[in-house]
Amino acid sequence: MKRVIACALALCLTVCLFSVPAAAVSRDGIVKWTMPLATSVDLIEMTHAEETADGPKNLLQQNVLTYEPNLTVRPMVIYGSTLYGRSTMSKIAAYLEDENLSLVAGVNGSFFDMSTGIPYGFVVTDGVLRTSGNVNSVGFSRNGGVIIGNPDVHIFVSGGPLNNAEVFYNKVLTTGNGIGLYSRDYDTATKNPISAYNVVLTPTSDSKSELTLPGEMTLKVTKIVENTASCPIPANGFVLSIAEKSTYSSALSSLKAVQVGDTLTFSALCDDMWKGIAYACGGGDMLVEDGEALTSFTLDTKDEQRARTAIGRKSDGTLVIYTADESSNSAGIDLYDLADKMAELGCDTALNLDGGGSTMVGVQYPGYDKCATANSPTDGAMRACANFIFFVREKTEAEAADRLFLYPAHSFALPGAKIGFSLKATDLNYMPADLPGDLSWSSNYGTLGSNSLTLDGASDSAIPAVTVNVKADGMRASASVTVLSQVTDIRITKEDGKTKVKALHVPGESDVQLAAAATYYGRSVISAANSFTWETTGGVGSITQDGKFTAASVSKLTEGTIKVSYGQTSVSVPVTVSPANPFSDTKGHWAEDYINDLYFEGTITGSTGKDGKLLYRPDDSMTRQEFVVALMRYLGTNLASYDSVSLPFVDSKEIGTWALDAMKAAYSLGYMGGSNELGKLYAHPTSTITRQEAMVILARTMQADTGSSVDLDKKFSDSAKIADWAKDSLARMVSAGIISGSNGKLNPTGKVTRAEVAKMLWALENQ
Repeated sequence: MKRVIACALALCLTVCLFSVPAAAVSRDGIVKWTMPLATSVDLIEMTHAEETADGPKNLLQQNVLTYEPNLTVRPMVIYGSTLYGRSTMSKIAAYLEDENLSLVAGVNGSFFDMSTGIPYGFVVTDGVLRTSGNVNSVGFSRNGGVIIGNPDVHIFVSGGPLNNAEVFYNKVLTTGNGIGLYSRDYDTATKNPISAYNVVLTPTSDSKSELTLPGEMTLKVTKIVENTASCPIPANGFVLSIAEKSTYSSALSSLKAVQVGDTLTFSALCDDMWKGIAYACGGGDMLVEDGEALTSFTLDTKDEQRARTAIGRKSDGTLVIYTADESSNSAGIDLYDLADKMAELGCDTALNLDGGGSTMVGVQYPGYDKCATANSPTDGAMRACANFIFFVREKTEAEAADRLFLYPAHSFALPGAKIGFSLKATDLNYMPADLPGDLSWSSNYGTLGSNSLTLDGASDSAIPAVTVNVKADGMRASASVTVLSQVTDIRITKEDGKTKVKALHVPGESDVQLAAAATYYGRSVISAANSFTWETTGGVGSITQDGKFTAASVSKLTEGTIKVSYGQTSVSVPVTVSPANPFSDTKGHWAEDYINDLYFEGTITGSTGKDGKLLYRPDDSMTRQEFVVALMRYLGTNLASYDSVSLPFVDSKEIGTWALDAMKAAYSLGYMGGSNELGKLYAHPTSTITRQEAMVILARTMQADTGSSVDLDKKFSDSAKIADWAKDSLARMVSAGIISGSNGKLNPTGKVTRAEVAKMLWALENQ
């Protein structure tokens, strides 16, 4: 049985699936929700925070999967089509489909080499050894039993000149690791980075073609391939390799004495406890032994707060998988606290698995046919890993509905909020089923609409614990809504609810619709604009309780604040109101707000027209020196520090005196490199800057880890026009949301307008 291959399992279910009928909020900031995912499989979501005088600190978002061995759901270790390379969790779908399996939940598994994807420990799938390696590991029997410890795996080869020599299996060859055996589980070739002596083998007619634990196979030498780094591995065959410059000279001599036609026998041995194991993968340090948290670890990040994944077993056989996030609202955890946590969860033995950006939890919530990301991965998305630990069940034809599930099963909300619900049904085996008819909805508070509940905007003290119920054909689902009297954080956003407002710059007598969003110990809170109290200070204008700000009519620049409050938590943003729209030619322009914001910040300026009015010329193109000046203002660069810089450009005399220091700063900071033409460097300061030139310069100002690669060829029809030197920068800009193109095109060689520059700078500031 082979393992897995690609198919798109959309890990993008974005509904708020906070779990369960019961939620607890304790005084020390613990939030805990539990949800059944399948027979004897539960997901627990927890939030911990340390309470201080200044508010909650050290938020930690955690997920726990618990599994009691049963005949309906079983654990598996799964990887991609080959060991070499990495796979995302979404690529498991085709394998599950081929094997008539349905995903319940999954987490990342082994530590691995990021460059090759080869796991450091051993891996067993379907009862077959796929790669060797002796590290602390976790294994699963076919009935779901769990074993954690060191498997003590050894593989020996005998025959011809080889006499019980130990070999490694499906690992990258080095000069210091001796003889290695490679199968098609590794890849179609050995892909070794160094020149090797290779012996090609195929199974004899009476031999197995795979290794079990324990087990053996007999292979016949069919070919010798010398001085080759990447030797092809025949279908259903193997390659035995050793580095041509191996430090084990006797092993090299022995392998070179092997002849075509020789028969070699390979034997795999392991600790008695691991014999016949069905699935297994390697881990790292032991965290708990005999119910006691350990304190001695070898991992180099043991003292650092990181995202972590751990697996443990209780004395009654229950499997516990724990993850802790490291993200914008979760601090991560060190190995010592991780060990304590696994002991607190009742594990008598526990093992650390790969963590950091690899930590992930994928869950198929009951009633859905796709998997969702239950945690917040450090990388912002699920990472491709070496292998995964999955809970799966047999996929059966959906029967009549037997269970109802209402999402979000629990939510935090404020008075005035409207909570939208999604109702799902499953059969007795948790497989998605059609919803029954004659649904009956009820609630003990608020106004029920079509799959929604609107909370009255009354004082929170008058709101009871809110429960929404749905009944049909003897089935029932409930959802609870905790209406909060306090929140832990508020942010002010634009009307879209996504763009955070750090400061507001508007002309007098203009209107701006704002929104507010709250969180409670890092968890989103459902709210409406009128859930909050809105105030202004400094005479900047008025604001309604729906968040609509109207700037005052002023005769000079006026500064103040907009303050939003709920309970004892509040946030304020600075507001600057100008006498009027500063530019006479931007009223109603699509970039008006971006231009005004940057003008009031001092990033951009205009010019005076014949009528004495200030002009921005939003649709005019921008020269390279104009762009650099605006960029330096946006960055707040101290230009005086670069006054003595000598520019290397042969056309430096063409730079305007008003732009000279900005150009010097941009060159010194590495933002502008110039154009090399026939061995001479040109700045072309008065030339119109193209879109790709502007975006490359902007990308150089971004942090190195901002944005990630996107496939420009698939996203934009004119990607072929992008210069090679600009592709990486444009990909980062698109990924970070600084640019999005128009009508499926980027127009990289087109002239960039002054309005477009304003939007780019504004987006860079507000990403």
